Amino acid sequence: MCLSLRKVTAEDVDLLYEWANDRTVRQNAFHTEPILYENHVKWFAKTLADKTVYHYILCAGDTPVGQIRFNVTDGEALIDYSIGAPYRGCGYGKKLLALAKKQVVLDKIAGVVKLVGQVKYENHASARAFEACGFARKELDGYIQYEYTL
Repeated sequence: MCLSLRKVTAEDVDLLYEWANDRTVRQNAFHTEPILYENHVKWFAKTLADKTVYHYILCAGDTPVGQIRFNVTDGEALIDYSIGAPYRGCGYGKKLLALAKKQVVLDKIAGVVKLVGQVKYENHASARAFEACGFARKELDGYIQYEYTL
């Protein structure tokens, strides 16, 4: 099946809300409390308008299976990603990160020289995905930081 990334659009607001409030996603997030819909809608609108945020949906054919977001500051792109519950355990995390590394170059995201992911120690699936994609591991207080220099 063909995998591709497409830019997030306004029509993705509900899909991303559903994914963000998934129990496993909340457990692996640094802020674990459920997200209120009205707060999500405000955040989503702000994010769509923010020129330092690059947000994509991973599609298997026409089916959305995950999302990745880059928040860019001072040459670093902080990664937030998740895979929809029905698609976990199929290797999509690794495939998403590999495609995302290429997308940063394709989209010529201004000034980005390093990709950074931050993962809780107990999030083994995400740690494996970053490591499989060549990100360097740094153990920090409370989380693992993964870095990839472009």
